[in-house]
Amino acid sequence: MRTSLRWAIAAGTVVAAGAGAVAVTGGFGAAAPPPRETAAAGDPVDAGPAELAAHAWTVRDDIATRALEGIDGAEAWLVLAAEVTAATDLTTKFPDDALALPDGLGVDDPEQVVLLPDLRRGPDLQPGLPSQVLLLWPLPGDVLAGDALADDDLPLDYVRLRLDDSTIDSSQVWRVDGVAATTVVPRDDAVGDELAEED
Repeated sequence: MRTSLRWAIAAGTVVAAGAGAVAVTGGFGAAAPPPRETAAAGDPVDAGPAELAAHAWTVRDDIATRALEGIDGAEAWLVLAAEVTAATDLTTKFPDDALALPDGLGVDDPEQVVLLPDLRRGPDLQPGLPSQVLLLWPLPGDVLAGDALADDDLPLDYVRLRLDDSTIDSSQVWRVDGVAATTVVPRDDAVGDELAEED
């Protein structure tokens, strides 16, 4: 009886040691996320609900001026020209979480999405149909006065979104699931000319 007990203890110790070794090496953890891609400016990236391609950016204070005045502390827009193709079966809105600007700018989702060439705000995106859009983020004065936008190249993250069950009802929602790819887009001060207001 004692011999059997000794064997059971010894076997349990070996199993525990093996499990500890596996856990230390990450064997029981979640699978590592896919590696980040590096995309060239204008290259499409699959973000889940849509395929995105950022082309160029600039800073402007001569477009959507009334909206800008209504945002506390904002003095100009960061304007990004991009192409988006909805990958869903139904019409959908632009996935605001799918692009991330550098942390130093202090802004999150775009304030406005403008469809070109008809200049509709917050447009419905048709499945499989590439759409040219301008994305507008408000920039506070301290960012404009600093060096966060001193370079002509702007780094961006394409954020991966995945469908998940809603915690509210039986529907599904898109949730952030890490960075799909990084890119650097060039500055082009002609971006946003379509929205320019006369003095």
